[in-house]
Parts: sequence; structure tokens; C-alpha cells
Amino acid sequence: MRKGLSRCWPFLLPLLVIGAILVSAHEGHGGKEIGPYDLDSPRSISPETAAHIGLKTAEIDFGPLEDTLTLNGIVQADPDRHWTIGTRTAGKILAVYKQTGDKVQRGELLAEIDSPELARNIYEARKLETEYQKLLVEVVRSEGRREQLRIEAKNADEVAQLAESELQRGESVGKEIVSLNVLSERRAAAIRARGEAKLRAIDLEVLDPEIAALKRQADALRLSRDALLAVSNIEQSQQLAATQTASDQSINIVRLLAPADGVVVDRTARPGQWAVAGDVLLEIADFSKVLIEGELPESLISRVASRSSDAVRVRTTADADFVGAGKTKFISPILDQVKRTAHVLIEAPNDQGVLRGGMFVDLAIVLREEETAVVAPVTAVVQDGPVHFVFLKVGDVYRKQDITPGLYNDQFVEILSGLAPGDVVVSQGAYSLTQLRPSAPAAVASATPAKKN
Repeated sequence: MRKGLSRCWPFLLPLLVIGAILVSAHEGHGGKEIGPYDLDSPRSISPETAAHIGLKTAEIDFGPLEDTLTLNGIVQADPDRHWTIGTRTAGKILAVYKQTGDKVQRGELLAEIDSPELARNIYEARKLETEYQKLLVEVVRSEGRREQLRIEAKNADEVAQLAESELQRGESVGKEIVSLNVLSERRAAAIRARGEAKLRAIDLEVLDPEIAALKRQADALRLSRDALLAVSNIEQSQQLAATQTASDQSINIVRLLAPADGVVVDRTARPGQWAVAGDVLLEIADFSKVLIEGELPESLISRVASRSSDAVRVRTTADADFVGAGKTKFISPILDQVKRTAHVLIEAPNDQGVLRGGMFVDLAIVLREEETAVVAPVTAVVQDGPVHFVFLKVGDVYRKQDITPGLYNDQFVEILSGLAPGDVVVSQGAYSLTQLRPSAPAAVASATPAKKN
């Protein structure tokens, strides 16, 4: 037997050396012995291990705590901030100046279309505009003539009154002083003056209805022009060319402008393509404010309906550090007959552009708020069956500490017992600590607080 072992010894020796190296590496962390697995035993880990599991700590403190309800949601563009761009008159697309994904500003030129239909409509509108302007000139001229007649009528009436006064004085002094010829001349002059005054008054009376008729014709032409502009679907940017014959703007070019600031989310237009009225050529959306759609289970509607706040927190699975703020905008009064849920709309600002259309997000609807409570990060709490605990940092080791949780939300949990303000707990990597074998009791005895009698 000894002879057989002596023959195998050269082969076993390397294996024994490798095994010793592995045992030494497993004990690691300064060559200390590893104790048996016990969740209640304190744990001491090296900085390298702490960095590997992403271990972070946080201090327990007082703070406000919100009671929240967690839902899933999907991001949608606000319908009031989503625009479809199309032509109102048919024509050939000459150029498209924006691509999908380009940012645009309100009033920026998006595309140009050569439209013979637009040219014909603007020509007809200009004819009506010219007639309308002629009538306005006639109205002004007639009103000036009316003012002139009023002055002439007033002067004629004063002249007639003066002639009649002269006649009355001549008749009152008698025939001995004023001859019959003079009286006859004065009488004739008074008659002529009074007749002239009456003619001016008649002309003035006739002119007033003429002016009113001219104004009615001008209004009718203006309405006809406006109706033609509306029926002909002339773009708002072309209104100036339609009403100003001296405009340098080509009457056959349709210029499509951005209705608001946003980003081009779709483009179907191509240069050379024939565009028909009503075709959607581009789509622009403004995602600076979005709507998030969620489904609220029937059993939770009463809690949300009795909430004291409309605040909502928004999180994305792609960015764990992002916490957006939203507001409950609408809870449908009608339930889905299959899913037994009520449709919920959350309005959320999106200035950073993190929320994108179609993205799934986590929603935390705030129901009420506790002003002062002892709080810990919700990520610090580990649940083992009915037991809730955290890892309390004591010196250089981490000791399991049972707690009694109270109110909690997606960020913090209320600590009813087990911790006090100032305690330092593991806020990230707590679950990883439960998977590590603790150090031997002798190694951490000095770091474990002595029990008081």
C-alpha cells in the first residue's frame, strides 16, 4: 500500500497545493476564518467586496412620508401638442426642409408646394379685393360729397333767411320809402335763395341712401372675398398674397409652416410627389409635457378617489435615478368590463425629454402625507417571511436589525420601532449582504456592542 502511495505522490502533490491555495483564497479578507452561515451574525466585508455589490449607506432621520399607490403606465403624446401637417390645396411638392427627428420652431418653413389651384383661387380673391377697394373709395368720395352738400345747404339756408329778412324790412317801412321795384327784387332774391336751400337739402337726402347702398355693396364684396378665401382653403400664410396685389409672394406656392415648437415625429412627403388636399405630409409633436395612461383596479378606486393630493411620481426602468413629477388629470367614471379597471390619465412635464412616447413607466400616486416620521430608504428593508429587517452599520461591521415598518411608499418606509434617528443602515446592497457568509464570531466580537444587564 505504501508503495502504491509513493508512486502516486508525485501526482497528488500538485493537487494538494492547488487545494490549499483555493482554501486560502476563499478565507480571504485578511486570512480570517469564515464562520458558519447565520443571518443574525454580524458581517465584515472588504472595500473591494463592498464596491462589487454596490453597497451604500444612509442615515436614519425624521422626514415627511407619503402614502402612495403604485401603478404601471405608458407614455403618450398630449393630443393638444401633436399636430398633423398637410396641404389644403392640391399640388406638386417642391421641397421638404425637415427630416424625422428634426426640432422645429413655431413659424418655421417645413415644405413648399406648387399649386395651380391655389393660384386660381388667389386670382379670384384678388379680383374681389380690387372691387371691394373701389367701392370703399366710392364710399369715401360720397361721404365727402355729403359733407360738402351739408355745408352748401347750410349756407343756402342762411342766404335765404337773410334775403327774407331784407324783404320783411322793406315791406315794413312802406312804399313811400322803398320803391316797388326794390321790393320786387328783394322778393325774387328771397325766393331764389329759399329754392336753392331746398335743392341742397334734397340732394343731401338723396345722397344718404346712396352712401348706405355703397356700404352694403362693399360689405357684400368683403364677405364674398372672405368666403372665397375660406372655401378655397387658402393657407393662413397665403392670406397676405391673396389680399395684396402688390405682394412679392408667388401666388402658386403653398408654404407649410410649423404651428408650434416641437420635433418632427413622422414624414411621408417627398419632393416631386403630388399632394392631395387632406394628405398628411408631416407630424410634429411637443413632448415637453406628456400624458401617461394607466389602469386603476376597481378595488383601489375608493382610495384614489378620497386622496388629498393630485401629485404623482414617475419612474422609468431605463433610468433608475430619474424621478419625474406628475399630476392626476382624469379618472374615468367608466370601468373596463373585461379588466375591471378605470382609465387614469397623468399629466407630467418632460423638459429633459426622458419620457418618450410608448415608454412603460412606474407611477406612484400620492394619497396622503405624514408630516413627521422616522424614515428609512425603502431599499434598505429586507423581508424574510413576516420579519422585516435592515443591516445596521456598527463600526466596521454590519449587524442585522429587526424593525417594525409602518407607512411606506416607493421611496421611504416609516420605522415604528427598531431604529432611531442617527443610525446608519445599508441603503443599497442589503440583499447581497444576506447572501454573504458572516465572519467568525471572534473576528467581530470587538465591534459588537456589549449587552447591558
